[in-house]
Amino acid sequence: MDKSGQTPVKFQGDALSQASSPAAGAGAGADRLGLEDIVHLANKVGLEYVGARKEAERLEFMKNTIRARISIRLDDGSQTEAKLKRLMETDSEYEEFLMKLVTARAESEKLRIRYESYKNLFEARRSLLSYQKAEMKLL
Repeated sequence: MDKSGQTPVKFQGDALSQASSPAAGAGAGADRLGLEDIVHLANKVGLEYVGARKEAERLEFMKNTIRARISIRLDDGSQTEAKLKRLMETDSEYEEFLMKLVTARAESEKLRIRYESYKNLFEARRSLLSYQKAEMKLL
């Protein structure tokens, strides 16, 4: 926890979490990230987010196609639509597809949150630098 009582955000596998690790000193590494570093990280995470979102949306669009394929495979002509729908929704292939979809959505959301965090960090750092410049002019 920092002085304000909030726990600092740490991201797995990126420069911010590595820089602010206990070995680097509490928050010392995050303070070393310049605006250019933050922009670079935000760009990198933003591109990862776009790729993850693309995959999640592709799977979402495929949902009806997968359902139709499974329905066709299961339909022998003797079942009602309601029974066919229940069979399709409990099919292992459909359950596996739904797990992929949920995983892709979760990954996309994690990356969106990281991207937004870097944007917020950039804005906070920029504001801090502006404040420090104004403070220097007063001295």
